[in-house]
Amino acid sequence: MKFKYYVSALFVFVVLLGLYVYSLSGESYTYVIPLTTNTITLPIALWFVVPVIVFFVIVILLEIGGLYRIWHKRNKYRQDYKILLEQLENQLLSREIPQKQPTMNRYKTLSILLSNLTFGIKEGVTLKSGDARLDELLGLLEDIQRGTYVNLRKFNPNEKSPFVRQNRLNQIKQDEKYAIEVLKKSNFDAEYKCAAFKKLLESDNTKEIKRFISEVKCDKELANTILSLCYAQKMDFSHDEIAQLCAEVEFGKQDYLLLAQKLKECYEPEEWVSLFEYLANKDESAEVAYMYVLLELEMIEEAKEYLRSHAENELLKVRAYLDLKDYGKKYPLELFLLD
Repeated sequence: MKFKYYVSALFVFVVLLGLYVYSLSGESYTYVIPLTTNTITLPIALWFVVPVIVFFVIVILLEIGGLYRIWHKRNKYRQDYKILLEQLENQLLSREIPQKQPTMNRYKTLSILLSNLTFGIKEGVTLKSGDARLDELLGLLEDIQRGTYVNLRKFNPNEKSPFVRQNRLNQIKQDEKYAIEVLKKSNFDAEYKCAAFKKLLESDNTKEIKRFISEVKCDKELANTILSLCYAQKMDFSHDEIAQLCAEVEFGKQDYLLLAQKLKECYEPEEWVSLFEYLANKDESAEVAYMYVLLELEMIEEAKEYLRSHAENELLKVRAYLDLKDYGKKYPLELFLLD
């Protein structure tokens, strides 16, 4: 019941009670205040009305007190709910912001449980929580997972957040200019630089590719991607550059052999031999590939001369191939060299 109805009911009841009592007796009554000589003289009707008024005042005060307690409790729930939403946002973005603890036991328990969890984003979820800020954040994080670059500056995320990392990788994959900026700066780690260099490899900007090869720590996959530019005759590499690249990713015998096969159509015979002779001198793992080049070009005497500088128990498959060839037997060279 609204407050004004209490007042209206009080006024009507007091007036009716006063009139009724006054109609029974219009006399006055004198009350002596205890421990004093003072007295209060009022009509009997008023003596009946005053306690009713006091009672109604007490009821109103109790009602106000109850409403205040309800308001205070609801306010605590609202504050705790807000704290939980902030905690969810902080955990999603890996922010290490000092977090207030909820005051209500239920929310406090939920907060502790959430703090021990790591969150991910489901794809294709269209349900909305009703909180505009969190719904916006979840939508952005879902876009990041799909490979789209988004602006997260509004949410001030921690740079260590996996979503921030993925978002920056998305930006690198979508923006060649940004990829070049990443390669120029020393504060980006190997994963960023590798992604940036891969983006650069998709372009025909051979000048920039050459410029930044030394800035990237390659693996075999990336090294083969770089060398594929040579296969496609889009870029020339010196013998030393190829040797350094192969050594950096620790090419093995089969890696060098596959490289020799792929470069077969890219080089003139003399240059092809020269390259793999250089690689074999730099790394003994390239010796089989060098022998492949010599034998593929039918440079039998050169191959035998090279074998004479090795112990008889080395390069046995090549020796077997040459022995069979001397007996007039012809077999595919790859059978003796490829594992």
